[in-house]
Amino acid sequence: MTRMKRVTAILTIVGLLAGFVVVPAARCADKIQFGFSVPLTGIFGKAGKLVLDSYKLWAKKMNAEGGILIKGKRYPVELVYYDDKSDPGVSAKLVEKLITDDKVDLLLGGYGSSLVFAASAIAEKYKYPMISGGASSNKLFDRGFRYYFATLGKATEEVRGCVEMLKGLKPKPKTVAIVGSDILFTSLACEGFKKYSKEAGFKVIHFELFPIQLQDYTSMLLKVKKENPDVLLVGSHTLVAIKTVKALKAIDFSPKAVAFSYGPTVPDFVKSVGKLGEYVFAASEWTPVLPYKGPVFGTAAAFDKLYYKTFHRHPDYVEAAVAAAAVTQQLALQQLGLQPPYTEAKREALMKKLHDIDIKTFYGEVRFGKDGANVAHPPIAVQIQHGKVVTVYPKNVRQTAPIYPMPSWGHRK
Repeated sequence: MTRMKRVTAILTIVGLLAGFVVVPAARCADKIQFGFSVPLTGIFGKAGKLVLDSYKLWAKKMNAEGGILIKGKRYPVELVYYDDKSDPGVSAKLVEKLITDDKVDLLLGGYGSSLVFAASAIAEKYKYPMISGGASSNKLFDRGFRYYFATLGKATEEVRGCVEMLKGLKPKPKTVAIVGSDILFTSLACEGFKKYSKEAGFKVIHFELFPIQLQDYTSMLLKVKKENPDVLLVGSHTLVAIKTVKALKAIDFSPKAVAFSYGPTVPDFVKSVGKLGEYVFAASEWTPVLPYKGPVFGTAAAFDKLYYKTFHRHPDYVEAAVAAAAVTQQLALQQLGLQPPYTEAKREALMKKLHDIDIKTFYGEVRFGKDGANVAHPPIAVQIQHGKVVTVYPKNVRQTAPIYPMPSWGHRK
C-alpha cells in the first residue's frame, strides 16, 4: 500500500469513528463533497486541528438536518481532507489531488497564510472557489485572483483594533516596540502594528523580525527591554505568543501593555502559560458577545454554546471565521439553487455570486471586495483577565474596561 493510500485509509477510519466526517468516495449527485488540506502536524498542527473541528461542526449541523437544502432537496455534506504537515508544497499537491484524483465537488480553505497561498494558487488554476477562514496575509489578495476569498480581514487590518484601543488609554502610551516572526502573516501583522501606531501618534523605537525557528527569545527581548518602550506589540501565532510571555517573565520585562496579533485567544495559550498570560491584549475579529445573527448557527452566542457542547472548549475568532467560510459558500449555493454535480460553469457562477454576496451571519456581515477580502468585518481587541478572554474594544460592545497599565511581575498575586 502506498503512503498516500495509507493516509487515506486512516482518514477514512477516523471519519467513520467521528460519525459525521467521511473521506474520499466516488463523486455522487446525492451528496456534496468538500475537500481541503489542513495542517494536522508540524508547526501549525494545533491550529489546524481547530480548523478541522470547525468544519466538522458545520458538517454535523447540516447533516443533522438531512444536508444542505437546494431547490427542495437535501444534500448531505462529506468532508475530504488530508494533513499537509504545515508544508506549503505539500498543501498545493494535496489540493490538486483533491481536484484531479478525488474529484471533490468544491473546496474549503486550510490554515496558515503560506499554506493557503500555495493551495489557493491550485484552486485558481482549476477554477474552484476557495473561502479561507484561517489565513489573512495581504499577499493573498495581491495576485488578481477571482476564485479566492477570505472571511478574515487582511493581516495589517486585523491589528488595528489593538492600536485604537491603546490610543484611548490613560495615560496614553508614547512609545512602542514591535517584534514578530518573519513568516507571511506575522510579518505583515507587524507592518500593520507599525502603520497604525504611527497614525496614533506613538513613536516606534524598535522594530525587529526574527526567524520563526528562533528558540531563545530572551536575548531578543533583552534588546527591547533596554529601549524601555511603553508598549510591546508582537506579530505572532500561538507558539510565538507563548514563548514571548515566558521570556518576558524570565527577564523581568514589564511594559505597560503587551499586545499580540494572534495566540492569546486560543485555549492552548492560557493552558500553557497560566497566570503569566494575565493582562495581555490580542487582536480579534469575533467574540461570542457580539450582536451577530444569521442562518445555520443563529447568534454568535449560540455558535459559542454549540461549539463548547461539542468540543468542551470555547472557539476563538479563527474557528468562527472558518465555520463562517463554510456557511458563506453554502448560502451562495442555496441562493443560486446550484445542485451537484458541479461543473466548471457552475463553479464559475458560484465564484461570481461570492463576489456579489452580502450576508449576515453569526460571525457578522460577510461582504467581499474585488480582491476577495472581507471588507465588512471590524477589528476587535480582547484581553486576558482572570484567566478568560474578554472583549475590551470597541467600547460599545466591550464586556469590561481594559486593565492598564499591566502590573509588573513583582506586583502580581
